[in-house]
Amino acid sequence: MNVPCLMDTNVLIDFLNDDPDAQFRERALTAFSQGSAVSVVTVIELLGWRKHTEQSRRSATDLLECLDELPLERRVVAATIKLRSRHAIRLGDAMIAATALTHGIPLMTRNIDDFRIVDGLTLINPFEGV
Repeated sequence: MNVPCLMDTNVLIDFLNDDPDAQFRERALTAFSQGSAVSVVTVIELLGWRKHTEQSRRSATDLLECLDELPLERRVVAATIKLRSRHAIRLGDAMIAATALTHGIPLMTRNIDDFRIVDGLTLINPFEGV
């Protein structure tokens, strides 16, 4: 992966949970250092978890501060509507996919199957070979 990407919520959760997979950690750290971003949906999902402790919420907030946050702008909304009208895809996933498509960047996620139906979306699974 030589370009910044949009990082899905599950990637950040795995990173915060200190997933021991060395390949995953290396790819995540590389993505952080390359100026990768998150959708506003990921911010909501990550910080909105009800079971956060004070420390885990602080760690999540600190991690998010290392990434650009891409807003839910009109063109992302239009792309989300288009995706939802064509595919059976959850709203949050459609918004994340639309954000990646609109900004022309790949999506890093471990949930490849959730996004495989989206035409034109480049997917990166940080747990598998590139």
